[in-house]
Amino acid sequence: MRKEKSHKEITISGFITPEQWDDDDNVIAIGISTDDEDYVIELNKLGEELFDFIDEDVEVTGFIREDKDGTKHITISNYEILDTDDYEEEDEYYYGDEDDPYTEDDDEDDDEEYY
Repeated sequence: MRKEKSHKEITISGFITPEQWDDDDNVIAIGISTDDEDYVIELNKLGEELFDFIDEDVEVTGFIREDKDGTKHITISNYEILDTDDYEEEDEYYYGDEDDPYTEDDDEDDDEEYY
């Protein structure tokens, strides 16, 4: 009996890219592009969910296989969408918060006047 190679689950980070289109320009295949490699995402249930996140940064966990032509495929077992704007939005909100006691009050129409 032939024994198959055991595949190790790995985690990679990158962004979701469109890989293939149909005749009506609908995306029908997606991939993940990392700093080092590009992977075609296999279309299991989790892989199909990633169509909603094209051009988004993600961290995915899955099993890698390589075709004879060198194309790498990943079967997704878990993923997380990475929100790179968290810090910028938080800073904008924090510094724009009028009720923050630590920000300087520059209102010219205060009821009290100081001489």
